[in-house]
Amino acid sequence: MWDGESTRIVELTLEMMRLVRESLAKGMNALVDRDELLGDEVITGDKCVDDLELEIEEACIKALQRCQEGEGVRAVVGLSKIITDLERIGDYGVHVAEAAKILANKPLLKPLIDLPRMSKDVCEMISLCEEALKARDASRVTPIWELDAEVDALYDQIFRELLTYILETPRLITNALYLIQVARHLERAGDHATNVGERIVYIMRGEKVKRGRAWGGAADEGDSL
Repeated sequence: MWDGESTRIVELTLEMMRLVRESLAKGMNALVDRDELLGDEVITGDKCVDDLELEIEEACIKALQRCQEGEGVRAVVGLSKIITDLERIGDYGVHVAEAAKILANKPLLKPLIDLPRMSKDVCEMISLCEEALKARDASRVTPIWELDAEVDALYDQIFRELLTYILETPRLITNALYLIQVARHLERAGDHATNVGERIVYIMRGEKVKRGRAWGGAADEGDSL
């Protein structure tokens, strides 16, 4: 059961999810639009994510000191781990924004199509986690596994394509390498979003899953927290 402090932790975690999702989206917009000011906004805004992480950590410690029931402990510990993944996603949003600032005045190798698709997929993964946590319904994270597979496939495609550009146009190697780094940041952000989804399933069901498949633990009746 959620008490007042646990409910506050959930609300803060949802706010952190929103911030990192917006960070990724804005970082990609900065890259596509070649907008240095938007890149600066993302970089500056990361302090809010870091501050929230510290606030949630402190709230989790206090909640654990009062937890009496096993489910309550499981939920608080799960949320404390989720914020670590969210903080990393926020960092990847900053890295994308930093690359956007560097590339803003450099020639593009090609129109950016697949990178925005990757960013959109990762943001959708985070949105699914938000919905699941709000509704206390673990089944809502189910599409995450398919989205993560698509993000991985897009990363492989982008890497191969940019490698070809490097081989054919060596003078643009620096630009290509920055875009490869952006793709890698987004791929890793997708992995962390998947971790968040797995944690949500565990919090609500007591079931440990990896890429959507159970690997141990007993499921509880229903998805209530």
